[in-house]
Amino acid sequence: MVVNKIDLEQGWEIMQKGIMKLKNILEGLPETGISSEEYMTLYTTIFNMCTQKPPHDYSQQLYDKYRESLEEYLMSTVLPSLKEKHDEFMLRELVKRRANYNTMVESLSNWFSYMDRSIVQRHSLQPLKEVGLTCFCKLV
Repeated sequence: MVVNKIDLEQGWEIMQKGIMKLKNILEGLPETGISSEEYMTLYTTIFNMCTQKPPHDYSQQLYDKYRESLEEYLMSTVLPSLKEKHDEFMLRELVKRRANYNTMVESLSNWFSYMDRSIVQRHSLQPLKEVGLTCFCKLV
């Protein structure tokens, strides 16, 4: 795989478009699925941003942005939907929101898988799926 230089701002803009599309899909908004071409763009963007030499290796910033993306989704979407409900309706909403959140964590973990296999292990960081679980437990 050829490594193309990409700066943090440019790369994160690409990732945010993919994350927004995923959120729209999870919320049932009209959106096409994520194509294999889009998936490869997202994966390649992360790969390129993690394999550059310092100071252009954005691994730690991406790790932090991964967590921030999950926290933002929980705070802006999951928690407000739970606060509107009570009793069994709240529990049903929690089950639905947890399933959507799990899909989001799974998708993002796949896009960020290069980082999870190399950077996370090398720096003894919490694996990405565990970050997702920790965020959910902490905030919800």
